[in-house]
Amino acid sequence: MAYKLIALDLDGTTVKRKNKISKQNVKTIKWALQNDIKIIIATGRSIKAIKTVADKLGVINYDLPVIGFNGGVIYDFLNNRIIKQNSFSTVEAQDVFTIANKNKVQLWAYSVKDDDLAYVNTNRGLMVKWMSWHTKRKRVLYNKVVNFNDEVFKFVVSGNKPNVLAFKEEILAKYQFNIFDWSYVSKSKLNLEVSPLNTDKKDAVEYIAKMYDIKQEEVIAMGDGSNDREMLKWAGLGIAMGNAKQDIKNIANEVTHHHKKSGVARAIKKHLNNK
Repeated sequence: MAYKLIALDLDGTTVKRKNKISKQNVKTIKWALQNDIKIIIATGRSIKAIKTVADKLGVINYDLPVIGFNGGVIYDFLNNRIIKQNSFSTVEAQDVFTIANKNKVQLWAYSVKDDDLAYVNTNRGLMVKWMSWHTKRKRVLYNKVVNFNDEVFKFVVSGNKPNVLAFKEEILAKYQFNIFDWSYVSKSKLNLEVSPLNTDKKDAVEYIAKMYDIKQEEVIAMGDGSNDREMLKWAGLGIAMGNAKQDIKNIANEVTHHHKKSGVARAIKKHLNNK
């Protein structure tokens, strides 16, 4: 099969800690770009948090869109414009905050109106403090906002496992939102990402493939997390990372090496005849 598009998750797939990318991954991805392969970043990160990696990999120079917020935004860096977006409505966002407060979980919400702003329901939680440091966003207490009228791209939820699971159950009883495991901090804690209905990396990759008149079977997707599941299942060739959880490996067509062992580069070389 002559593959024409490769969708790449970032954290735990293409990128190591602190935005570090192996020389093999950078070199091989740039080789693919030079050989007319569309490299599409598909991540849960915000658009701002994608920029550094997109620059390192060179995808912006090829006028290729990126996927952020788990498919919530398709963005064109070269022309500084949103191609497509999906977000929580104001009413939905308000309800999520109400349910979070009821279940005593920490909530972090990415503002649609202001890319430097996040809404939180507490300033005390470890997740909230870490997200503030990591994203460099200004945080605003939701209950201090008068006449809240913003929309939200994505929520990050954190707390004691029973509380987070109760929050998840209540949300899913009312809405068909997409909920993904975000990270595993300990046996007693749980973090989740919540995305709007019809927001998934798979949908965004499919949209971009159609933009370029690329068939489903001509698409490779690589990832390691639950937010990569549908993308890996949809792609003509879904590749799980060696560090992925077993349930993700089970739905993939094949498993490559660990992300710390340049698994992305090795998979590209294997399937695109770059020796």
